[in-house]
Amino acid sequence: MRIVVPPGALVMLVGPAGSGKTTFARRHFRETEVVSSDRCRALVSDDESDMSVSGRAFQLFFEILRHRLELGRVAVADSTAVTARARAELRSLARRCGAPVVAVAFDVPLEVCLARDTVRARRVGREVIERQVELMRQALERIPAEGYDAWYVLDERAQEEAEVEVRRSPRRQAASSPAVREVARNTGGEVHGMTIRKVGVVGCGLMGSGIAETCARQGYEVVVREVNDELLERGLRRVQQSMARAVERGKLPPEERDAAWVRIRGTVRMDDLRDCDLVIEAAVERMDVKKEIWRELDRICPERTLFCSNTSSLSITEQASVTRRGDRFCGLHFFNPVPVMKLVELVRGLQTSEETLDTCRRFAESLGKTVVVAKDYPGFIVNLLLVPFLLDAVRALEKGLATKEDIDTAVRLGLNHPMGPFELLDFVGIDTTYYIAEAMFQEFKDPRYAPPVLLKQMTLAGHHGRKTGRGFYEYRQ
Repeated sequence: MRIVVPPGALVMLVGPAGSGKTTFARRHFRETEVVSSDRCRALVSDDESDMSVSGRAFQLFFEILRHRLELGRVAVADSTAVTARARAELRSLARRCGAPVVAVAFDVPLEVCLARDTVRARRVGREVIERQVELMRQALERIPAEGYDAWYVLDERAQEEAEVEVRRSPRRQAASSPAVREVARNTGGEVHGMTIRKVGVVGCGLMGSGIAETCARQGYEVVVREVNDELLERGLRRVQQSMARAVERGKLPPEERDAAWVRIRGTVRMDDLRDCDLVIEAAVERMDVKKEIWRELDRICPERTLFCSNTSSLSITEQASVTRRGDRFCGLHFFNPVPVMKLVELVRGLQTSEETLDTCRRFAESLGKTVVVAKDYPGFIVNLLLVPFLLDAVRALEKGLATKEDIDTAVRLGLNHPMGPFELLDFVGIDTTYYIAEAMFQEFKDPRYAPPVLLKQMTLAGHHGRKTGRGFYEYRQ
């Protein structure tokens, strides 16, 4: 078998411990091209009992890979990468650096892996290897559809007979990538020299904490800001709990959770967002609050920083009007829960440049999201359709048409929705829906968007749904 490695490629070695990855890497690649997760761990600490080592080691592992790829050099990722999440994070890193990705999968029997493990200096153990071999079977089914530039499967014999042609770049070069994008400076103040590595998030509530977690899990350094220590601690605890659930469900390996957590830094100082390449605002859905945030950030952040609002309905153009960077301002509307929901609405303001739109699209795609583009119109796509439906459900309850339970059941079973309208209102946030409806009513003056009295009363009473423990239903905190 002949394996061709393009210039500046990320070569992902996929296989359980004892499958021959490291031997293969030493045989076919230069020592400086191979980045080993085990070596990174040894560099970080010799203390096997230190639980924080994994996170710091993987941070170092990804940082070295990123540095090589940005220089246009071949980088060989020598780690197990048997989980879909690990491979996705490596692919995401390559996309951000504009590098092709070659996957080399090692299909070796369990008995061989166990035998090789017995002569390793640092043994992995039967239980771990058995789990890795099972995950490897799943990986072999998924790799063909995961979108690599090239992929190869090597059994024991193929490992011995394989020929590897590494096409190395003749000169040092900077990478151009989806989210790490170089754009020429011009007199119109367009985005220039844009490199998204560090993301700022304003607000660490349901949406802000989810955005921070998602960015960190995809390799971005994150600074998340809240107005006080209590809210910040609550938000960061929400991130920890979310990633812990992902680990329990087998969606996230523990070492990737640790690596993501190391990338997140909390703060109560807006000034700590000064050196971010992109800032996403996820504050309460009120225009006055958002404008004040943008005024402050516009004074703090350098010209190159992109601004994105996570608003679900408020005007992007109006928010951008209080800054000096209307061309570098757009909407990036995520959906709750952010780590799970695949959709992002990318909203073009009146002044948003094509470069900004393209960079933010590629950034969202690097998070594993599907992007739809909407113009700056109240409610954008989803809420323009959803809000009248939710408000009509509340009006039906006010009129005594049926109980909330029966309305929810009718919608779930009759329309095949996963949630009824009142369950969804509690999930989204009753206060959030109220503010969205109020903003849309002020814009359209259409009674369909006027918030019902009950919705306003519940907002004022603090019955905001799941996040407060009480909405249309009650929840245990």
